[in-house]
Amino acid sequence: MIHWTDKERTFMKEALRLARRGWGLVSPNPLVGAVIVRKGKIVSTGWHSGPGLPHAEAAALAAAGKRQTVGAELYVNLEPCRHTGRTGPCTDLIVAAGIEKVYYSIPDPNPQARGGAQALEDAGVETRRGLLAREAYDLNQFFVKWQFTRRPFVILKTAASLDGKIATRAGDSRWISSKVARNYSHHLRAGVDAILIGRATAAKDDPELSARPWGRRKMHREPMRCVLDPGLRLPASLKLFDPSYGGPTVSFCAPDAPPAAVAELSAAGVRVIHIPWDGRGRLSLGKVLEALGELEVQSVLIEPGATLAASALLDEGVADLVHVFIAPMFLGGQDAPSMLGGAGVEKLTDARGAEILRIARKGPDIHFVVRPQGAFTPPPGFLDLPEDGPSGHLEEEG
Repeated sequence: MIHWTDKERTFMKEALRLARRGWGLVSPNPLVGAVIVRKGKIVSTGWHSGPGLPHAEAAALAAAGKRQTVGAELYVNLEPCRHTGRTGPCTDLIVAAGIEKVYYSIPDPNPQARGGAQALEDAGVETRRGLLAREAYDLNQFFVKWQFTRRPFVILKTAASLDGKIATRAGDSRWISSKVARNYSHHLRAGVDAILIGRATAAKDDPELSARPWGRRKMHREPMRCVLDPGLRLPASLKLFDPSYGGPTVSFCAPDAPPAAVAELSAAGVRVIHIPWDGRGRLSLGKVLEALGELEVQSVLIEPGATLAASALLDEGVADLVHVFIAPMFLGGQDAPSMLGGAGVEKLTDARGAEILRIARKGPDIHFVVRPQGAFTPPPGFLDLPEDGPSGHLEEEG
């Protein structure tokens, strides 16, 4: 077992902090930060800010200059790449800069880019793997799952009252969650490639499905907006079909959707994709994810009603991570929709288990971050250093 020093952990935490600056900016690339340390002190830092722009290592090396890098250490949360894509290999830059030792958290899952550590070792640069590996994996779960499965990482976000209701018996749901919780939801939107809702939510709420964590239209990019509309009956006047409100729109429909409706939406710039039924009278979420994977979508945020939530969590079990906001109120009513609809399970032994990763406050609301049983995990050997503890943690905030 490797025992990392407090200083080593501190330097890698800084690399992770820098990497988070790329949230919502770098996809399809990973979130990466880099720190150069000489004689126990940070001399420069860098982070990847978007496709085609310098990688974190290159940015940090350029900021330091050769005099500061000879004999220095480099801390980076992802194995340095050794291939030429939009930019050149980071391994060549590291060797040329005279870096003596490289600490990296997790290996690069991209088969075209991996092997950078071995290339560095072959060039005489010492490498050490696994520092804060769990935290680094959690930061780049979207990228890792995509590289191994070619399917997007799925986040489900929902808000409910203390008695589990997502709306009143009359359908009033604005707003169950607090403004602080809604701002965090926009932060989630800002970081994913796509948002997915069902037909009923689109018809009832007419949402923009845009990301506005720091005010309207200030995001570098907007996520793809996706809706499940089997018969293509949603009116074209909805905001999600209006390009001025957000990213491109995809409508998933049934195989027998009216050709005239398909042609009309396509002419308006909406991508229409036919999806088979799931055997329960709904479009197959698994096939939806396959289709999004073919579009190189690495992450999807599902903002469901009760029926779609049941499909994602129970019937098809596609959710990899769940954010639940519980508001301090009681709504009651047998006819008021609950967090999960559908038929449900008959026996407790049929329940889908989950691991609570974090509990925190968002304004007056309680925020649960949960990993459902059967969610994506990297293959054996990818995270093989257990000293950093389990992925995720319980955290109670005041």
